[in-house]
Amino acid sequence: MNRMPVLLAAALLAVAPVSVAAAQDGPRGDRRPPAGREERPRPERERPQMSSAEAQRIAQSRAGDARFVGYRGFQNGSHVFTFERDGRVFNISVDASR
Repeated sequence: MNRMPVLLAAALLAVAPVSVAAAQDGPRGDRRPPAGREERPRPERERPQMSSAEAQRIAQSRAGDARFVGYRGFQNGSHVFTFERDGRVFNISVDASR
């Protein structure tokens, strides 16, 4: 009679991890995201953006013979670059949306 509780406990332990794992995984082959994590359409402001290198090429073509001074960063959806010509410093911003 001492073996029965041990065998019962062993059987329960052997079955428990499989049933818990199966409950967490969902059906095999089901690649949908879990409930509450559906993909949402991107808002308008999250459009793909051009790289700073591409924007710099555009800014340099607009600046003509001006000397490139530096990159001021990404501000209000645009890449901002600083140039200098004849002692005057000016910025050129390039819209990052394609």
